[in-house]
Parts: sequence; C-alpha cells; structure tokens
Amino acid sequence: MLSLAAACLIARAETKIDDPEAFVRQVYARYQAAEKAHRDYSPPDDIYTRRLRGLMDEDKRRAKGEVGCIEFDFWINGQDSQLKNVTVTSRAVPGKDDRRIVIATFSNFRPQQNEFEFQRVDGKWLIDEVRSLQGDKWVLSKILKCW
Repeated sequence: MLSLAAACLIARAETKIDDPEAFVRQVYARYQAAEKAHRDYSPPDDIYTRRLRGLMDEDKRRAKGEVGCIEFDFWINGQDSQLKNVTVTSRAVPGKDDRRIVIATFSNFRPQQNEFEFQRVDGKWLIDEVRSLQGDKWVLSKILKCW
C-alpha cells in the first residue's frame, strides 16, 4: 500500500530538450509508431516558452472544457494522420545563439511543412512559435488569440 502511495506522489519527469532537431524528429517518429499501433500520441506539454504556454492556457480557460481556438493537431496539421516522407532539418538563427529553427517536411494526406522556433530559456530549449509554411498557412500564436 505504501509503495502505491509513493508511486502516486512521483511527478512526471520534466522534458529536457538537448537538441531541438532530434526532439522534433523523435516526436514525428512517435506519431508514426502510434499510427501503426492504432493508438493516439500526444507530445509532452512542458515544452513551450512561458509566452506560448500562457496563450495555450488562456485558450483552455476560455474554452471551458469545449474545443478552443485550435481545432486540429498542429504537429500534424490535421485531425487525422497518415504521415509519410517525414524529414526534419534545422538551422541557427544568425546572431541569436538562443534561437534555433527546426523544419519538419512531411505528407499528411497532402504535402505539409511546419517550422518550429525554439528558444533557449534558462539553459532549456523550448518551443516559442510554430508556423505552417505549406498548404493552409498559419501561425500558432495568432490562432491562439482567436478570442
């Protein structure tokens, strides 16, 4: 009984992103593995800067348990997925050692390209913005301000 209580008290380990490109590649690999196993996958939610996390929390608060501003999974740019031809690349942001751009190009029923802007905050890499660059173009922070 005591071990069960102790297990319940153990907090989920914080996600640590050492390499933004490798992290994004891993997220897409997990989506593909979940598809093959006919399961859902959700990336960790402790990977966003305070700014972006605040927008997500405000959207959730205003939605009051209903669907908020985001009606799709921005990682796959859709509600369903059939991911194919996933490639992930990255580049530095000139003059900004605390920023990194990661681009995921893939097919999810049609060609897609998402750009993830990472920012290093207190030694941790966190996602500060996401943009869709192909097909339906959007900027995550702007979608989250639909209210």
